[in-house]
Amino acid sequence: MNLESLFRKAESAGFLDGGSRFLQQRIQGALGSSGAGALLRGSWLGHPVHPVLVSLPIGAWVGATVFDLAFRDHVGARRLIGLGLLATPPTLVTGWADWAERDTRQRRVGLIHAEANAIGITAMLASYLRRRHGTDARAVVTSTAGLLAIGVGGALGGHLTYAMGAGVDGVREGPGSDSRLAPVG
Repeated sequence: MNLESLFRKAESAGFLDGGSRFLQQRIQGALGSSGAGALLRGSWLGHPVHPVLVSLPIGAWVGATVFDLAFRDHVGARRLIGLGLLATPPTLVTGWADWAERDTRQRRVGLIHAEANAIGITAMLASYLRRRHGTDARAVVTSTAGLLAIGVGGALGGHLTYAMGAGVDGVREGPGSDSRLAPVG
């Protein structure tokens, strides 16, 4: 079984639809027409803000893994895990605001994306807490497993955007013209 078939299974996970509709209605109701939803979705930026925010926790957690495994600097790794955890709430809020505006298939994949990320975030938190009095192998394995779960979530997020077009409906410009380039020949 390849990744494409796994992505298709996520798209067709109809058992998620009842909970998805319920959650979508609650999020849309909470955001209302106050402008908060537009702000969280990145109206001020011209595109979704969630993908921008995602880079901070992922970067911090990749760095933590490098600090753990390559440098054996567990204090630095713990700090990076903490930084990633601090960056998580705004990332989650913007992601849910985006998710509530998606179609049924996109919301299915989005829920699985969120679950993979929830597993990863929970593992990072567990590793961070375990490291309070020093780092052992279990703390390192837990954060490494968390990063792997975040990677699965990221692959699903990439599928949502690039294969399913989530969040690109408002894009105003496509690729630019190369007309200024001289012909080759």
